[in-house]
Amino acid sequence: MSVALYFPRDEFDSGRANFDLSADYLELTAFFATDNLALTKDLVNASEIGAEEDYADVDEEMTTREEIVSGTVTRISHRIQALGSSYPFSLDENGDVLIFSGQALTYGQAAYLLCLVLSHLKAVSPVLDGTPVYPTAAEERSMRLYFQYFATAALAAEVRGRAWSFGHPRPDRSNFKAKLEEIWRIFKDGQVEPGEDAPKSPQDDQVDVFAARLHPDGLPGFLLAAAQVATGDNWDKKSIRGHLNHVFCQRWFGRQPATPMVCYHIIPFSRPDNTFSDDVRQFGNVLHRLRVPYRVQEATELAAQGIAIEAFDRLPEAIEWLKAYGQRAQEVA
Repeated sequence: MSVALYFPRDEFDSGRANFDLSADYLELTAFFATDNLALTKDLVNASEIGAEEDYADVDEEMTTREEIVSGTVTRISHRIQALGSSYPFSLDENGDVLIFSGQALTYGQAAYLLCLVLSHLKAVSPVLDGTPVYPTAAEERSMRLYFQYFATAALAAEVRGRAWSFGHPRPDRSNFKAKLEEIWRIFKDGQVEPGEDAPKSPQDDQVDVFAARLHPDGLPGFLLAAAQVATGDNWDKKSIRGHLNHVFCQRWFGRQPATPMVCYHIIPFSRPDNTFSDDVRQFGNVLHRLRVPYRVQEATELAAQGIAIEAFDRLPEAIEWLKAYGQRAQEVA
């Protein structure tokens, strides 16, 4: 038994097919199923139900059964290849059944599931809207905060160094200037000294994560990444490339850092391969759903080595929430 999700059939009209969406639909179905299974053939049934409600001529308005199933299986296979053990699902050998790995989640697998659910909040997608498993407003806030922590771990792994969760509200509840000074005391590159015209009560000034791989000599010229973490439907309006290059350091530093910042955009969404180059042009390096989970998994190695990753100790809390959330469909059945 599983909760009945909404299949947005209009995403498969007129020769276009959003196989990322149909793959997500199958994943969420398996995640909430009592037996942790979803049949790929059920995609056809789900799409035809929508067609009967919205269209008079099903043949003209939807792609063929074979295209829906084969395209979705191909996309899931790509996810398996890209994510390896951090992908919490598997396909049977015939591509007929998608299997959720269950409750023994790794950090990487938990990161994927969190990305999956955030991708289907109602401002972004109708798949979960109106179902008994739709998160409450308080849970939405918690999930966005958890994603901030996973993003911090992912960026740490990206640079193979330590990381700070700088986005508001910060885990240590510090204010903006105190946190910036704390970080730059470690970097020893530049002097925090806000300009007279700088905002008086900043929260994070658009930077949610800092991560750095420092050199033993303690000198400037190290790998330094700064990221915007975006989980809403307006994620594509939040590029900070120009802000990092022309505003942030000029606003907050009297003596400017010599080390340049590499711009990152971290999102929970899957992105089409054919438009990804343009994403990078707009936002800098992009960590999305096919990158965040395996970087989070790599961060476990860094943490085990004693490399400081702020809020890493909060990830088990997120895992426990995801486990309980996955059981919700059974509770309301």
